[in-house]
Amino acid sequence: MILSNQVTCPEIYFDRALLTSLPDNLAEEIKRRGLILGNEVKKVSFVGVLMLNVSTYVFLPRSVKNDIQEQQLTLASNTLKAVTKYGREDKKNIDIMDGGDGKQGLDQLSLIFELLDDFRKNGIYTTRKDIRKLNLGKPDWKRTVNRVTPFPSKNGQPVYLDTHGIKRQYFNNCEIAIIHANIIHKLDIQFSWILTGALQTIAPELKDYSPPKGNISHQVSKLTNELNQAYSDRDIRLLKLLIKYLKKDSGTDRSDFILGVQKFHSCWEHMLGKVLDHTVNLNRKLPTPVYIDKDGEFITADNKGMRTDIIMHDQNTNKYTIADAKYYAATEVTNAPGWGDIVKQLFYEKALKTLDIEASIKNTFIFPGTAGNFKEVKVRDRQKSTKTSPIYIEDFKPIYCYYIDPMEVIDHYLKGKKMNKLTADLLQH
Repeated sequence: MILSNQVTCPEIYFDRALLTSLPDNLAEEIKRRGLILGNEVKKVSFVGVLMLNVSTYVFLPRSVKNDIQEQQLTLASNTLKAVTKYGREDKKNIDIMDGGDGKQGLDQLSLIFELLDDFRKNGIYTTRKDIRKLNLGKPDWKRTVNRVTPFPSKNGQPVYLDTHGIKRQYFNNCEIAIIHANIIHKLDIQFSWILTGALQTIAPELKDYSPPKGNISHQVSKLTNELNQAYSDRDIRLLKLLIKYLKKDSGTDRSDFILGVQKFHSCWEHMLGKVLDHTVNLNRKLPTPVYIDKDGEFITADNKGMRTDIIMHDQNTNKYTIADAKYYAATEVTNAPGWGDIVKQLFYEKALKTLDIEASIKNTFIFPGTAGNFKEVKVRDRQKSTKTSPIYIEDFKPIYCYYIDPMEVIDHYLKGKKMNKLTADLLQH
């Protein structure tokens, strides 16, 4: 909905929500874009922002603690900032929904952030004009000496009764400033809440600027000409951002577009890898398969080797923890990791043992959530066990389960800080 101050206020939903729980028009749009999971029972598969007609919808990660209504806008702001940061840091894992029909990708969201942040720090674009007049401003002695006849002083030194001067003036009502103001005003209404986490515009005064002249091509041409004459780092950077924005925005429908990540599990893994401490990358050292052909020739397949999510190593105690970031609800067996995930973790432990036979190795799953249901996963002997009395196979070590609020991870990720308590818990054997 649009508030009286014209700021676009988003409606908040969650990744993995049932399609039947959404408004009909939103559910239809999600389905049309293919942002769904499941066959019979369809669920949302999307974290990001979607604008449809005059409404804005934000999908937060699953299992977010959301018991305070007033915090929802902050949660939405931080989620989109995190998704944008992830987009810059790990582009290869991103589902960027670029293309026609008004669809925008995370590069566009990053561009919007940069433009709004630049305005908040530096204000509207200004042009500089040097006015040259007699006896005005700072003297231009070279020009004065060449154009003004001096009079001799008592000691024979030349005296200039008039001086040519330069006075520098700045203007923020030029055509470039008008283009800049109109772009920021539009972004301010639609997206300032992403930057600030609040429902107030950052530049209400910009509504008083007149509309820019000409079409998009004309505006791009003016900005390009200005860029060729610009000299300050800020002006050059800003003009390039404005040109990039106008070229991307040309021909799109601002009432119907999407910015976000369809498969959040990669973002979940990436963020945890950044906020956990004592992480090491051992993927290049882990075992890989060798194929033997019918002639007995050996063919290595290093590109088919094991690739762990996160490995942590405490050098003081020689303790390793394999942390697998799992984007599952894990509230019951039906929505917890399956046998394939469990077997993979057990083999990671075996592979790591080949590198350091003396090391203590711990296996873990990290799920999004604040109230976890599972403590650990063990493998039982089906022949000897009963439903009420399982007999565990000791050759298979347990996989311990940890739950952490996605917004806590996002907060540390945005601040570039480590989650020391979670790190300590994971390394506790």
